[in-house]
Amino acid sequence: MLTLPYSAVGDFFAARGIDFVWRGGPGRERDARLTMIEDIRLEPFSLFITDGSLWSMGAFSYSQSTLPPETKAGRYCSFAHAISVFQSEHPAHFISTSPFAYRPEAAAIFERAIAEAPGKYRPCPYDDRETASIVIGHDVWIGQHTLLKKGIVIGDGAVVAAGSVVTRDVAPFTVVGGVPAKPIRRRFPEKISERIRELRWWQYRFTDFHGLDCAQPEAFLDGLEKKIALGQIRAFEPEPVTLPSLKEYLEQAARGA
Repeated sequence: MLTLPYSAVGDFFAARGIDFVWRGGPGRERDARLTMIEDIRLEPFSLFITDGSLWSMGAFSYSQSTLPPETKAGRYCSFAHAISVFQSEHPAHFISTSPFAYRPEAAAIFERAIAEAPGKYRPCPYDDRETASIVIGHDVWIGQHTLLKKGIVIGDGAVVAAGSVVTRDVAPFTVVGGVPAKPIRRRFPEKISERIRELRWWQYRFTDFHGLDCAQPEAFLDGLEKKIALGQIRAFEPEPVTLPSLKEYLEQAARGA
C-alpha cells in the first residue's frame, strides 16, 4: 500500500485526465492524501468522489462511493453513493466464530490474553477474504446503499439495484436486486448481448458514437459495426496511470527541485 500527499501528485493526475471531487468541500485537497495498492491501473476520464482512497478504474467511469483498494473496475461504470463492502468473514463452521480462533491480532483483547497465558497459542488457518478483489466489468451500474461481498465478479453490462446485498457473482447483462441479490431480468435479448460481447463498444471513446442512437441498441450496434468496417473508429488505448509511472514522475520532480 502506498500513501502520498495529493499536493505532490495532483498535477500528475490532472494532466492524465483523472479527476477528484473531495469529500469535505473545497480546500479539502490541500491536506488530502491518496492511498493505493501497487498494481493500481487508472485510465484517463475517470472520476473519484473520494476521501483519498483509489482503486483500479477504466476510462469514463465514476464513483460516488469508496471501494476497497483491491477493486478492479472497467470502463463506463457508474457507482452511486453509499456502496459498501462486507468486512472480514467469520468461519461459521469453526467451533466459534470469534476471531480468537483464526485471527487473534484482529483485537487487542485477544493478543493481551495470549501474552498473559502460559505456552504458545496457535490460531487455526482461515482465509477470511479480507483482501479478495472485487472485479467489476465494463458498463456496470451499481445503485446506492448496496452491499458487496469481497471476491465477487460483476460481469459486463450488469445492473445492481439500489439496496441490494450481493453475495454471489453477477452474470453479464443481468439486472439483479434484493437481499440477497437475485436475477430480475436480462437487459437485452441474447442475440444483442452476444453482439455486444463481440463488438465491445466500450473499447471506444463515446465521442466517436456521433450519429448512433444509444436508445436503440440493435441500430446502435449496426452503426458501430459499419464504422469499424470503414475504419472510421479506432479503439481508445490511452496510457494508464500505474505505480511505476507515478514513481517516475516523483523522481523527475525531485531532480527538478
